[in-house]
Amino acid sequence: MYDKEQLIDFMQLQFGVKVEKKAVGEETVLLYHEELDKKIISEDVMGTLPNPVLFQTYLYSEETEWVVGIAIEAKTNKPLFLVCLKGGEKVYEKLLSEGERLNE
Repeated sequence: MYDKEQLIDFMQLQFGVKVEKKAVGEETVLLYHEELDKKIISEDVMGTLPNPVLFQTYLYSEETEWVVGIAIEAKTNKPLFLVCLKGGEKVYEKLLSEGERLNE
């Protein structure tokens, strides 16, 4: 799984946002496809994800709330998909390849 340090690097590189480590919340939940928001995860991406899928989420709020979600294959901990929300709107998504790190 990913850690807060990788999240901090990713936010700086991708969005130019400086994140304070102590201000980051995190949660990991197991979700079934019917629980996933289709406005955030397209049908095409949904088709690549196992059912259920583990979602590791990070929350950071300063002026705007940021949510970074990483879909992970529950049995292997293989990262599959990354999505970023800013103020509740999707601003970034990426299918992750084998062994790819958050900030690549």
